Amino acid sequence: MKTAVFDSRWILEKPSGIGVYALELARRLPSLLPGWRFVFLAEDEAGRKRLVAELTATALAGGNILPVGYGPLSLKNQLRLPGLLRELGADLYHAPNYMLPFRAFRKGGGAPVRCIATIHDVIPLVVPGYAPHSRTARMKTVYKWCLRQAALRSDALFTVSERSKADILRALALPADAAARIRVVHNGVDPAFNAHGRAPIRAPDDPAERILLYVGRCDPYKNVPMLVEAFAAARAAAPFPMKLVVAGPRDERYPEAERRAKALGVGAAVQFAGPVRFRELAELYRRADLLVHPSRYEGFGLQIAEAFASGLPVLCTDGGAAPEIAGDAARVVPLSAGAAGFSAAMLSLLVDPLALARLRAAGLNRAPLFDWDRPAAAVAAAYG
Repeated sequence: MKTAVFDSRWILEKPSGIGVYALELARRLPSLLPGWRFVFLAEDEAGRKRLVAELTATALAGGNILPVGYGPLSLKNQLRLPGLLRELGADLYHAPNYMLPFRAFRKGGGAPVRCIATIHDVIPLVVPGYAPHSRTARMKTVYKWCLRQAALRSDALFTVSERSKADILRALALPADAAARIRVVHNGVDPAFNAHGRAPIRAPDDPAERILLYVGRCDPYKNVPMLVEAFAAARAAAPFPMKLVVAGPRDERYPEAERRAKALGVGAAVQFAGPVRFRELAELYRRADLLVHPSRYEGFGLQIAEAFASGLPVLCTDGGAAPEIAGDAARVVPLSAGAAGFSAAMLSLLVDPLALARLRAAGLNRAPLFDWDRPAAAVAAAYG
């Protein structure tokens, strides 16, 4: 039986996109690969307990959880993990993100321990001013080096959209052999995001408040101040009351959206909800009238896929991979249209129940494309 070491240290107490990706693969791979024994790495005892609670019985039956005492971004990871892989008799190391123990693997692949990794996007390298106060922005040279090493040393490298693949190739200037090892597989959506109990589409003369939902962070590249400006203009012209819910972590480094809301006189109509629990988020999708996604760039855009599964019509920009994920199931506004164009599209949808119904139906038809079983099967095939 072969041994796979799966780096599940990205599965954190507060879920991130990478953590969700890692967890969904970890839940599925052992049952897809009965000829493999899995060792799931945890950072500490708290991480081990979290994995016991999060992984399925099938996944745990096919392997064990090993706390190592250090994180994937630490120097100890580079110094100690290569030896641990040898001690465990690993045939394969699977990193659901780009940070590998680099000296354990050869450039060009083909080391005794094979490597599978994922680069979700290269936003810091392709979006100017994406998040100027982040650690990645301050260490961009190191970040780029790490990404390139992951691409050069992986036997198979996954990414989540064709746009991400194109930007990886451009930003990292990869040789042909590394480029040939990149595989595109879209992310999935949790079954909790579904249309059961979906709020009805309202007629224009219905006086009920319309709820617009934004899901994500407030980093500058997410373009939330523009969204607030567009919302204020649409609200002033709408024949019904409107509310904007911003669901995502509040970051004091980027207060521009909240300041813009106050300056435009819509502070009471914009709710900065902060991070919301998983089940609460699923319910927000079902209660809202429109998902508004103004981002200047997305490597994937999970919010769009979650909205489709929830029967929530989507309005987004053409930033990054958003059009690729949206297909013909969303209203896509060019970034060049600015706040005025986004506001006009927002209002035109909210007063047109037929357009909203068409988007809802198209989104629900597209939603099955984003099933976690698909990426899990593609990754399992790369184990060999």
